[in-house]
Amino acid sequence: MKDEFKLRGKVIQMARNLKGVSAMDLAKGAGISNRHLSKLEREVHSISKLSEIRLLRELRKVGVTNSQLVGITLIVEWEEGKFDE
Repeated sequence: MKDEFKLRGKVIQMARNLKGVSAMDLAKGAGISNRHLSKLEREVHSISKLSEIRLLRELRKVGVTNSQLVGITLIVEWEEGKFDE
């Protein structure tokens, strides 16, 4: 089975900050509450498929590319030591 891309809260936060978008604006555009987005970004709650689609759509609207998301994901995973031997 191939690895599937899964959007992570830390990646959302970094991508949002990269583009200078407030949490409130991203949450509003994605149709979720600012409080819920905060919990997703802190990875207190997992991201449902529906929220993932809405957040990806909104991130693309503010100019975040797939390549940037992949790059940010790699940075987050590297910081967490996922590439340590």
